[in-house]
Amino acid sequence: MSQPSPDHRHFAAEDAPLHPLDVVCDILREAESLPRLMEILYLVQEPGLLEIMRGLVALPDEERFRLLQYLAHHREHHMFVSELPGGALVIETVEQSPLDESA
Repeated sequence: MSQPSPDHRHFAAEDAPLHPLDVVCDILREAESLPRLMEILYLVQEPGLLEIMRGLVALPDEERFRLLQYLAHHREHHMFVSELPGGALVIETVEQSPLDESA
């Protein structure tokens, strides 16, 4: 979401509690459409997704970019995560065959 304007006229209003409808309207405005807002709601209800997102956002920009490139390149593959004895995680991909898709 965008940051509030540093306009001094709004400081008095910021001290007052926000009305829930104003918050919802701001969220909808940022989402740009009701279907997109519904998609966001659906996604945040996915177990563990917020924790994963927090971890990804904490990555340095270069690392996040590398991960996004990897995921985009392997979009059509099944992905598995395994842990090495030292604690490192490995993302492995297996290309899906047409027979796998029909199962």
